[in-house]
Amino acid sequence: MTTVYPQAIDEMFARFKIDWDSGSAAIAGYIPEVRWQGKTEGTSPPKDKFWARVSYNGVFEEQSTLSNCVGEPGKKHYEAGGFLYVQLFSPKSLPTAAYKGRQLAVLARNAFRGKVTAGGVWFRRVRIEDMPDEESFLVKRVVAEPEYDELG
Repeated sequence: MTTVYPQAIDEMFARFKIDWDSGSAAIAGYIPEVRWQGKTEGTSPPKDKFWARVSYNGVFEEQSTLSNCVGEPGKKHYEAGGFLYVQLFSPKSLPTAAYKGRQLAVLARNAFRGKVTAGGVWFRRVRIEDMPDEESFLVKRVVAEPEYDELG
């Protein structure tokens, strides 16, 4: 399947939101707030709540055919991909922050591991990374390397 950049981003973010909305309340006791790349928030997240930030960084777009007329007349086939990040923030003020933060990281990782979206975005090398703590939060990061095909 082929997609285009805006649709690919929407599908990546939606893939996370589906699992987050259905599974995070069982871990945190509520659905933690998600901050999305490209959407400005007017306030800082509360320091006593779990929350997440989702972003994508495109890394490559390589032509994968030598000629036009692939899929559509006059179009060339490209492979595109990059890094999808889910940063997870667990409030240090909670005694269960480390444990629940790890559970939320597994939930976020599993939202992408072995998955393919309807538009053909597939996720490779999905992993959980420990990050340096911040003043008020323990931080984990889930990294996925999505790839998709695009006609251009």
